[in-house]
Amino acid sequence: MIELTHKEIKERLLNILINYQEFCDDHNLKMYLCAGTLLGAVRHHGFIPWDDDIDVCMDRDSYNKVMNIAKKHSVFNGHYKITDFQFHDSSYPFIKVVDLQTKMSQQFENDEADYLWIDVFPMDGLPADKQQQKTLYRKIAVVRELQMLSFAKVGQGRSIAKKILKPLVIPFAKIYGLKRANRTLNRLSQTYDFHETGWIGDVMWGDYDKETLTTDDYFQSTKVSFEGHEFDTMKCWDKYLTDLYGDDYMDVPPKSKQVNHCLKAWLR
Repeated sequence: MIELTHKEIKERLLNILINYQEFCDDHNLKMYLCAGTLLGAVRHHGFIPWDDDIDVCMDRDSYNKVMNIAKKHSVFNGHYKITDFQFHDSSYPFIKVVDLQTKMSQQFENDEADYLWIDVFPMDGLPADKQQQKTLYRKIAVVRELQMLSFAKVGQGRSIAKKILKPLVIPFAKIYGLKRANRTLNRLSQTYDFHETGWIGDVMWGDYDKETLTTDDYFQSTKVSFEGHEFDTMKCWDKYLTDLYGDDYMDVPPKSKQVNHCLKAWLR
């Protein structure tokens, strides 16, 4: 196998994104750039220089349509595949679109799917009441921690504290179980229907109160440029990025905060 450079990894990730956009267009589905990828589009017109992943989101209705299509045809455009824990080919409770021509290894995780990937997060309903939102996110935060620890690498961590604590708590996470955690996250994230509440957010994997939008704001879209290509995102992207990263989101952070997935990748 041939090891990919950081630049080549980004090129493969961009190709996954472009091909998934084509897949969504073919099925008349809306996909948005979000999180760090949207920040990269706005601040750098592409990847955040030190970053090595791509995040997109879809409203739950569109997301479920992708899942239904993938149940019959999960591979598209030759070597791209839609994976999810429900298909028994991913450790995560949300869709990852992978490049089957690659092999990948991460420093901190033992994932079942060892391909380069982009994340596809479902955007779900939230209650209008802030206390009810907080209660829901607290439940999800506990299960999400168990989910991540259930396949974390012992002795690896971004801090000394995590390296020390992981061996102590991983056994409890494994007892709870990865499949159980994923099923619970999938269920909890769909507690509320955004059609009824008028509020939507990345309930499953987002930060509490930082990715919460009204449906009116979310479903108004605009185009942003990412690595020379145009992609959709929410029209209120400035508010979204401010809530998520702060008023100074256009400022480049110091070296100490420039983190990535610490991954290596090869062509198969």
